[in-house]
Amino acid sequence: MGDEMLKERLKKVPLQPGVYLFKNREGQVLYVGKARVLRQRMRSYFQAPERMHPKVKAMMAWVSDFDFIVTHSEMEALILENNLIKSYKPRYNIDLRDDKSYPYIKVTVADKFPRVYLAREKKDGISRYFGPYTDVTSLRDTLKLLNAVFGLRSCRTMKSRRRPCLNRDMGKCLSPCSGEISEEEYSQKVQALITFLEGDFQEIVREKEKEMAMAARSLEFEKAARLRDQIQSLRQLGEKQKIELASPYELDLVGMLSGEKENLVLVFKVRSGKIVAKDTFWLKRPIQEDENETMEFFIKHYYDENPDIPPEILLSHLPSESKLVEAWLKSRVSHRVELRVPQRGEKKQVLNMLLENARLLLEEKQREENKQFSALSHLARVLDLEVVPNRLECFDVSHLAGEETVASMVVFVGGQPEKKAYRHFKIRTQQNNDTASLAETVRRRLENARQANPAFLPEPDLILVDGGLGQVNAVAAVLQEMNLDIPMFGLAEKNEEIYRPGKSQPLVLAARDNGLQLLQRLRDEAHRFAIEYNRKRRAKKIRSSALDQIPGIGKQRKNNLLAHFTSVAKIKEASLDEIATVPGMNRKAALAVVEFFQNQNL
Repeated sequence: MGDEMLKERLKKVPLQPGVYLFKNREGQVLYVGKARVLRQRMRSYFQAPERMHPKVKAMMAWVSDFDFIVTHSEMEALILENNLIKSYKPRYNIDLRDDKSYPYIKVTVADKFPRVYLAREKKDGISRYFGPYTDVTSLRDTLKLLNAVFGLRSCRTMKSRRRPCLNRDMGKCLSPCSGEISEEEYSQKVQALITFLEGDFQEIVREKEKEMAMAARSLEFEKAARLRDQIQSLRQLGEKQKIELASPYELDLVGMLSGEKENLVLVFKVRSGKIVAKDTFWLKRPIQEDENETMEFFIKHYYDENPDIPPEILLSHLPSESKLVEAWLKSRVSHRVELRVPQRGEKKQVLNMLLENARLLLEEKQREENKQFSALSHLARVLDLEVVPNRLECFDVSHLAGEETVASMVVFVGGQPEKKAYRHFKIRTQQNNDTASLAETVRRRLENARQANPAFLPEPDLILVDGGLGQVNAVAAVLQEMNLDIPMFGLAEKNEEIYRPGKSQPLVLAARDNGLQLLQRLRDEAHRFAIEYNRKRRAKKIRSSALDQIPGIGKQRKNNLLAHFTSVAKIKEASLDEIATVPGMNRKAALAVVEFFQNQNL
């Protein structure tokens, strides 16, 4: 649909609150936004190109259609926008990435008998998370202490049993599986643990001191000594990981700093006057939005997945629709939530401390990006490229004696791995021909991009293959056939030589050359990713073994047999008595196995 037709349709858009969706020619949603007055907001995108921000201009060049949904109120529009962004994941909306490099303590409060453990996963919106923690070794020690003190179960799947497990015998578990503790009593222990992790360690210390005194009066000196050690550890742990404020505040602090391409947002969670957790987020901005709109986006997405919402949230920037956001937050927790920017006092000091932490993180990331850009710029010079490449893709093939041939595609953006863009390929044609397999893989990848498959967009600025001149020329032929002008090279592992299409002499760089080292990291990652996939395929094939054809040998017996003998060949050689001794087997099942393999040999 042309610009004139879109502008004509725009005149019929109602002057009501709602959500609008910009789409490309294939109907894919590029951007989702909300508006108090739909027509006025959408009209701002259809102005003279010279008046647009460059990123908005780039987006509108792809827009061929739009849609809108009218709502009864701004609140409905806010909620609907949030849901649609999560559903469509539009290319030009802000991409919020949680810094998951550090682990959290997770408490599965939704379980009947919750457990506590280390987690690096995306927050599920139900469980309670504490952290992140930078010292993983210390965190593991902390978890051991928490399990020893509070006795929560550690088993992943709790099954009712008459005899408690070893942890119960060692005093490390309350043994809910055997009915030794009621759900209510267990829940009290869970709440005590959460209270401790929120920063109020004095309460649990007082309870432990009472238990210790009772144990001493009852002449249970070993128990009293164990409680004394727990109290000492709890005090040390509580003081070590909490920063205490003068007043018992219950609030969150949210600070945002803008970088060249991304915004950094830090969240400090303050409970009982102590900083008990920190969250780090990077917000990638495909189009330019002011800081107030960006803060509104963050607040909506962060608290939509985080049920722990305090009555006060202090911010470096107010959201663009702060009263509307306050009303939305209140609807989620049934208590008043105030959003404000502190101007003075202790709260302002803590926010300044948060922003100083954010500044240091941003500077560290900027230094790393400058280092990677320097390597990319150098690479562009030595490879005689017209522009500095930003998106690099590498392809590799893996197989075992020509079986289960697979290929990998890994992506580096700005010199860093972009793991969500990694892809696997199962080779459809020649299974024992690396050159043909690479050509097939690159063709399929580029055909997907040509068909506007969002999983394969955008196209690469540079293609690297693991191999020499033969592999390079095969892939170059694919590019020529598809009429694509994408620089491509091969990196041969033997002598770390760089091959170019049509040139028999390789380019040799010094081992310490930062451009070569970047290509090596890219090639090695593709090699690792391909081998990993090949192993998974082979493991799956092994699991679908001859044992599946034997009557009476189900999944559990098959796994037990393979675990005991390590291979089908060794099972085939085993005697009836040897097979019968495997856990889960009996003489009848063992006889079925022996007879099956005997019949195969006839």
